[in-house]
Amino acid sequence: MDMLTVVAILMVGTVIASVFLKKVPMQFTLCIIPVVCGLILGYPIKEIGDIAMSQIMKSMQSAGIMCLFAMIYFTMLSETGMFNTITRQLIKLTRGRVSVYMVMILTSLVAGIGMMTATVVTAYTIVFPAMMPLYKKMKFDRAAAMIIAQTAIAGMCFLPWGIAVVNSSVFASVDAMELSRRLIPVAFCFIPAIVLQWVYFGIQHKRQGLPMMVEWSEENETEEENPLRRPKLFWINLVIFLAVIAALVTAAVPSYLVFIIASFLTIMIDYREPKDYQKMLNKAAGRFGGTMMMLIGISVFLGIFNETGMVNALAAAVVGAFPAVLTRYIHLFLAAIMVLVIRFMPNKIYNSMYPALISMGSSYGLAGVDVIAPFVCNMSLATGISPFTATTHVGVSLLELDIEEYCRKGVPVMEVTNLMIIVIALCVGVIR
Repeated sequence: MDMLTVVAILMVGTVIASVFLKKVPMQFTLCIIPVVCGLILGYPIKEIGDIAMSQIMKSMQSAGIMCLFAMIYFTMLSETGMFNTITRQLIKLTRGRVSVYMVMILTSLVAGIGMMTATVVTAYTIVFPAMMPLYKKMKFDRAAAMIIAQTAIAGMCFLPWGIAVVNSSVFASVDAMELSRRLIPVAFCFIPAIVLQWVYFGIQHKRQGLPMMVEWSEENETEEENPLRRPKLFWINLVIFLAVIAALVTAAVPSYLVFIIASFLTIMIDYREPKDYQKMLNKAAGRFGGTMMMLIGISVFLGIFNETGMVNALAAAVVGAFPAVLTRYIHLFLAAIMVLVIRFMPNKIYNSMYPALISMGSSYGLAGVDVIAPFVCNMSLATGISPFTATTHVGVSLLELDIEEYCRKGVPVMEVTNLMIIVIALCVGVIR
């Protein structure tokens, strides 16, 4: 084993170990460890800095700027109450007798709508407070509600302004919009799995002898007072939102420009007072700060990993150690066991393997997007039942669940769901 391979293994192993130990923030680990490894390989510090900065600039150009203005826009849109209004109208469709299946369908729909913000925490805060009265009246298993919501959220992770696509596009060295379009067919493969979850949990609910139908009335609904809500401007906000989605789908205008224009219009229409829009900008800036630091960390890691040749050396070592007949499918194997692994390990371990997997895939004619397509959306299935994911703690707290009990219950369901989606995607040819 040559020096390059040894240092590559050392770098990836150290990053993985730091994830477990949690002594240093991941963003700093991804910056510092590659620099040290570059120095060990004999690269001058100035050249290492140039490599890192070049990759950072590429990442910011392809994803960072879009992500910033997307967060500003969706922070404001969420505060206007538009998503809450849509949720209430969906619930109003259930007037009278509400079945357990309607509760599950509403959970999926509202979670999916909430995930249009591309923020899992925001999606949770939209769906769970709105649906909690129904869960309690129906005596519906709230762990099942969390699983159903998380599956819908995972299916929405193809959004180009979401952190899943942003991070993955940096690792795959592709444009976020290109990766997003590649993932849309994968997202459609979630629909059969979601329907089967409804069937499974409906049967479980019935076996426990719980009510399959309840009466529902407006007095069951509650809503927090929020001075930033703009219910009278619902329709104009909805029109702007639909125009944004159309512009992103058609790619008629650069994505970052779409969000800049949408943010400007939302400020001018909803929050003309400086004290109001400043609150929004500060809130969005807080969210973007963590995302930007992670983007920088990933860029430094990826730039040094690629430009020093470590990624190719590591890929060659793995190919040599892995049975030749199976090497072509190593990314599918790792995707298949992802839920089981991330239950006990942080998902950053998978992220750190992307460059090596992409390098291996290229030797079989697989593009970077082909290699990571099984991971981007499906990883949210895994992180949603992992105690290592901060957002999981938010979800279980909103539903008043014990996190360990929820994770134990969620793993087998999410693993079966993950395998089902991969098999469907393979059968219809949307992953390779």
